[in-house]
Amino acid sequence: MIVFSDGYARSAQAAKHGGAGEFKVETILTPEQMGKAGRLFVRGTLESGHSVGMHAHTGDMEVCYFLSGTGIVREENGVETHVQPGDCNIVPSGHAHEIINTGKDALVYLAVVLFPE
Repeated sequence: MIVFSDGYARSAQAAKHGGAGEFKVETILTPEQMGKAGRLFVRGTLESGHSVGMHAHTGDMEVCYFLSGTGIVREENGVETHVQPGDCNIVPSGHAHEIINTGKDALVYLAVVLFPE
């Protein structure tokens, strides 16, 4: 199966998980297309100063691979890590994170939510 980029559903979510600004989303795979493997595969964009607020993963895990821009990932324990293109944030089930664009350019990343076995 090939999913063509011109067919991606595009949306914007204000204050995602209580974050600041808007989270722009291109849905690469729908939950139906992912089957039992997971529930989310998107390309997300946060403009400068925007964020996805702190949220926990229970019964699933998330992998965020940063494509462009710079920002901070804050974990539930308060640890902040600066991220840039090529970095990957892995959030196991039972943990939480927040993503904040601290740069001047858009922070763009792939987000995949999977169901661990």
